[in-house]
Amino acid sequence: MNFRTVISTFITVSCAICCNKKERHADNIAETKPRYTVEQSEIAAEIIKSNLTELLSSLFSQSIPSILMSTDGWNAIGDKVQVSENEYSKLKVSIYEIRHTSMNINLRARVEFKAQSQTKKRIGIIAHFDSSWSEQGDGGFKILSIGPPEQLTVNESPKLWFTNETSRVVGNEAIFKNHLSKGLDHWLLRIESIHGVDAFINNGLTLGDFNGDGLDDLYVCQPGGLPNRLLINSANGALVNLNIPGSDYLDHTSSALFVDIDNDSDQDLCLATPSGIVLLENDRGNKLILRGTLQTDEVDCHSLTATDYDLDGNLDLFITFALGSISSENGLSFQFDDARDGGSNQLFKGNGKWSFSEVTALTGLSESNNRHSLAASWHDYDLDGDPDLYIANDYGFNQLFRNDITDNKRIFKEISEQVGVQDRGAGMSVSWGDYNRDGLPDVYVGNMYSNAGNRITKMSDYLPNSENDLKKIYRRFAKGNTLLVQNKKGDFKDFGPTVSMGRWAWSSIFADINNDGWEDLLVANGYISGPIQDDL
Repeated sequence: MNFRTVISTFITVSCAICCNKKERHADNIAETKPRYTVEQSEIAAEIIKSNLTELLSSLFSQSIPSILMSTDGWNAIGDKVQVSENEYSKLKVSIYEIRHTSMNINLRARVEFKAQSQTKKRIGIIAHFDSSWSEQGDGGFKILSIGPPEQLTVNESPKLWFTNETSRVVGNEAIFKNHLSKGLDHWLLRIESIHGVDAFINNGLTLGDFNGDGLDDLYVCQPGGLPNRLLINSANGALVNLNIPGSDYLDHTSSALFVDIDNDSDQDLCLATPSGIVLLENDRGNKLILRGTLQTDEVDCHSLTATDYDLDGNLDLFITFALGSISSENGLSFQFDDARDGGSNQLFKGNGKWSFSEVTALTGLSESNNRHSLAASWHDYDLDGDPDLYIANDYGFNQLFRNDITDNKRIFKEISEQVGVQDRGAGMSVSWGDYNRDGLPDVYVGNMYSNAGNRITKMSDYLPNSENDLKKIYRRFAKGNTLLVQNKKGDFKDFGPTVSMGRWAWSSIFADINNDGWEDLLVANGYISGPIQDDL
């Protein structure tokens, strides 16, 4: 889901509200004008957010206002962050619920503290709290009360878990200096759009040991008109461009995979492009040889995945598409919460010797194959020995296809509603893991979290003429990510809100980040909200 679509949706909803109000006036139905419109409420939230930021920043100093001193819990936070060095003191306030009464404004917010103590210990604190405000005659707001910090999370570490190694790894590489470091805005002014470069284009990357030296190399996909880049991992950890023949593909490439297509024990390369899946053979780590292109029915390619779904020893390829090219011809219209005008995903069965067959319909994957599919992941969720397929779809329901054998044929059956993994929302990514180590695979779906969306959709006058079910759907779209936990019956339950706030999430993955034997979650997120750029 891109920002252009989000804005269009809010405009459409606002227009619908206005039209409904006019109709009610025409029918002489009495209505009560809300004290705050949505726009006024959002302005108030922004002003109060600034006031809260200033108030809570005092916890870094010795001058803590009495309203915080008199409320349980804030002193304890102040004790931890007061010794922080100013250079590392950071605070972020997010208001995600706002309620207006005849006299006051009551809200629910989250605050995140980041600090470094004088002993160099890193401190991270997250807390949720309530507060109440009154509007002043000058348009400002006065705080009346603030509740104690709740749902408190405190992390302390003697060192940072991650450091930025960009300069050391690629800082001296000309390809990075002159090309990759420039960013999309730079190239939009220099390359004609006919080549496939666009402000809302998506380009991925992949890691793999291209030259067989035991070190992961990096392949970076680029928009049309710019060459893809293969950077080789050197012995000292730096990534260098060795000008590998066949690697500098010029067509727009959304996704790439290092996989051994021909079973010769080296990493070949597959590229997802508008013209199809490009197959490149790895010739002993010296060059890439074009072996063919699998023609696809759509052009808005996104996720490219590989598996051996039929267990015949040959890798198969699955590609997803978001926008559909035939929706207008079929008279399909876009529906924000249940879009069925998307592209048709495709499965290609590997036959060996660089031969593939298109088997989407033959395997049952053509069922409801009209979603805006942004990501897919294979995993043997039911532990029966073959890979099943989960697809994360934007604008609606996700899908889980169970891999079954029917009449000696491999057939996928869509069972997402049956087992509770539809997760209706803005599906961006999917990752499988076993977070609780019970031996049953769980699935984490990246969606989009929006503080503004949570505030607006919970207002009493939001979509006043709509059914409650529709309001719940729109609230769900602002909720964020979902961890679906599998039980022994093979059903899944939503873990709850503690893992939902991944911000404007794009990708997510299970990984044991701190090497303690438990799988953690890493979420790539961010979007620039007007002039405020600290949400990245």
